[in-house]
Amino acid sequence: MAGLISSLHNSSAALRVHSKGLEVTGKNLANVNNRGYSKERVEIGDRGQINTGVATESMGVEAMGLRQNRDALLDKSVMRELTTTADLEAAKKVLTSAETALGQFLDRTKDSTSIQNAMGASGGAIGDALTDFFNAWESVSVKPQDVGEKQLLIEKAKILAEKLNQTDKRLSQVQTDVDAQLKTDVVTVNQLLDEIAKTNDYIAKAELLKPYSAVDLRDQRQAKLEELSKYLDVQFENITDGLGQIKVTSGNVTLVDGNEVAGQLAYQDDSTVAGFRTFILGGNPFVPANGKLAAQLESSTGTVQNARNEIATLKTNLKNEVNSAYTPAAFFAVDSTTGSISVSATSISAGANGSNQIALNLAELGTKTFTALGSSTFNSYFNKTVTTVAQQLNSTNTRLEDQKLSEEMAVNSRDQYSGVSQDEEITDMMKFQRSFQASARHINVIDTLLEQVVNRLGVG
Repeated sequence: MAGLISSLHNSSAALRVHSKGLEVTGKNLANVNNRGYSKERVEIGDRGQINTGVATESMGVEAMGLRQNRDALLDKSVMRELTTTADLEAAKKVLTSAETALGQFLDRTKDSTSIQNAMGASGGAIGDALTDFFNAWESVSVKPQDVGEKQLLIEKAKILAEKLNQTDKRLSQVQTDVDAQLKTDVVTVNQLLDEIAKTNDYIAKAELLKPYSAVDLRDQRQAKLEELSKYLDVQFENITDGLGQIKVTSGNVTLVDGNEVAGQLAYQDDSTVAGFRTFILGGNPFVPANGKLAAQLESSTGTVQNARNEIATLKTNLKNEVNSAYTPAAFFAVDSTTGSISVSATSISAGANGSNQIALNLAELGTKTFTALGSSTFNSYFNKTVTTVAQQLNSTNTRLEDQKLSEEMAVNSRDQYSGVSQDEEITDMMKFQRSFQASARHINVIDTLLEQVVNRLGVG
């Protein structure tokens, strides 16, 4: 009788174990397309042994807990690849905007000097405007007294000044757009840091009695870490005796320590403040090494600003050289505050006493090289600016294509370990189903035997 009761208890416990196995299998299948979920397994353990007088026998099995298939090394590998991919994608967006702002691009299907106008660029870009301006002086030198040619020259000069100013304005707008995006991204980063710290706290409370039991919370925290890694190059490490909590850092800077956020991240873009366009973390300067934030800032303050500086140099040298050759008066003027160039001349003199010498001298400037422009002509100097941006964009595109393959390999490697396999889960489901049916049948047999003992033998 005691043996039957003991067997009944063991089979009842087995039913609970197999039922839990089916429940976890169903949960895994429900998350088969959830990339942030790591598959779970029921840890089945022995309830202990008892000496029955005949032998030391098992007291049956029970579900000891849930085991999560998650590996920190694989997670960190995925995070690194996500950081690099986001870095290159952010740089690509800024460089594409800069190339569009310049109004010309490098035709990558031809040689390295093939500069084409951007689609929709009315009247061409700066390169065409420079060519038209010096060609207009050539036309005036042929017809020095032609009023129509002189008026056309004034218009070409105004178009050139307008192109230079508009291009610089568009590049400035690219920087303004980047500033706005960085402010939005900083808000997202601060939210993620707060959420990671709160999840750390939830995990510590949930695992106070049973370590590694908060599997869903750990999945949620990893998903937030991977989202954060797109913005910043972050690492994490377990806190000793921290009840499952982690410490998140970027370089040597601590971002989250357990359930505490080290400080709020801010983006400073006020040109009147020292350290223009910088990040501040908790009141201290912060320089992200990689990721979306770093790429956007570097592209804006590096490539885009360099292009603006080169256009400013082009304006200054164009003004100086043209004004020097145009002896009647100043032809161009550059505003010392805004940097805008404008046409000062209202009428054209080709040369003294009806000659065309001034026009000839100015026409020659179109093919002349200048030391201040790196021994380049005006056109080749601007083309160098376009080529620099285009080559950086081309390099970024090539690296991005390779990087996406690396990211895919890292994610696939983790999925093989942590991801849910439908075939594997269906196999487990059938296994637990058969086990459940066997345990239920065993209970039914014991129930029949107990009925015979109680009813037919008169026990009770």
